Amino acid sequence: MYSSIIACLRKWTAIALLGALLAPYGALAQQEPVKLTLWFTDSRSQYKTWLEKAAADYHKTNPNVSVDVIQMSPNDAYVKWPAAIASGTTPDITWMFFAYAAWVNDLPGGSLAPMDDVVEALGKDKFQADGLSAWRYRGKYLGVPAMRQPRYLFWRKDRFAAAGLKEPKSWTDVINAARVLHKPEKGEYGIAIPGKGDWSLRMVYEMILYSNGGHMLTRDGKVAFDNETSRKAIDIYSELFKYTPPGSLNAAYAEVNRSFAQGSPAMAISQSVALTQFHDAHPEKAGQVGAVIPSDAGLQITQQNNKGWAIFEKSKHQAEAKKFVQFLFTRDHYAAGLEAAALGGLALYDNKEAIDLFFSHAGSIKAYPDVVNVLRQNHTAYYAGIDWYGQNPKAGIVGSKGVVERHLNMHLARKIDTAETAKEIQQELQQIFGQP
Repeated sequence: MYSSIIACLRKWTAIALLGALLAPYGALAQQEPVKLTLWFTDSRSQYKTWLEKAAADYHKTNPNVSVDVIQMSPNDAYVKWPAAIASGTTPDITWMFFAYAAWVNDLPGGSLAPMDDVVEALGKDKFQADGLSAWRYRGKYLGVPAMRQPRYLFWRKDRFAAAGLKEPKSWTDVINAARVLHKPEKGEYGIAIPGKGDWSLRMVYEMILYSNGGHMLTRDGKVAFDNETSRKAIDIYSELFKYTPPGSLNAAYAEVNRSFAQGSPAMAISQSVALTQFHDAHPEKAGQVGAVIPSDAGLQITQQNNKGWAIFEKSKHQAEAKKFVQFLFTRDHYAAGLEAAALGGLALYDNKEAIDLFFSHAGSIKAYPDVVNVLRQNHTAYYAGIDWYGQNPKAGIVGSKGVVERHLNMHLARKIDTAETAKEIQQELQQIFGQP
């Protein structure tokens, strides 16, 4: 009996020893390497720096997870999303524009993973309500909203004062100021707006349209482009374009911001990164730029993009991808994302510590407190294809085909009649939305 007890003890000791020896291998098996592919669909270089730093920090506490950050322009994304879906090579994570989310989701094989669990984990009530609801489609959140990108008219207070002009509150004021301040013989121009047929032209046009009470879609999704308000917005754009710097037919978002930063135009319509770039170039002119939403109808409505994080349902690492997205909303990394945007993206998530940290670092914010007050008001805003109708898969087609911007570019370049331009845009939008 004694010998059998000894044998039994030896057996269990051997099993325990073997378990101890194999334990590290079991842990390694549970921590198999995970490589996440992340597409960042904005071309500002600071964004990649931010995300690579975030990936490195995440790797410190999650050593089995690495993140490959691939950056591209928005125009490239419009092509690469459907191409990757068709070839089965979608990334795990993508920086997504809310107006394209339903379109991507409804492409065969393009389904986006529900992000409801991430929204709940971060705190649903901490997101700006309209910014979050814009991502709701077919019973799920297609993405997690991170930043909003509204457009404003930025105007040089010093140039206006020198000419005896007041703050431009209407588009009539803006046109008059552009005419008065346009002095090409001195290298001074009235305003910088894009003329190139890409998304920036459309978005500036949208600001004029929405601020005057116009829409591209009705509340029930009917195309409503060919009307008096839309035609007036085209005419306003055309009139302002007379007072732009040379070469503006080839100017897009980056060129408009660069031109304003260099100091030659008295005004520019852009995202608020234009202010950051101006301040970096002219710190001695602190406080000499204002921001406003002009309107001939007394409205404070502008154009705004809403961007955030989406994950493809085909990702083999959904859980890990969601954890990394959630990590990007922690204080230091959300603040770093806002700093990388340089006012080109404003917070949609109320991480107060992160926002305060960002505001404490940004020199342009301290130099322009009145502009910051305007930016933080979260004005009502719309986006082409979404408008006040809501999330739908056709919106992405409107943008990816460049319907509005293509026709507006031809209108500016060839002096095509306003009525004809509005009619052609109306017809092409009706074809996209399947309407007679």
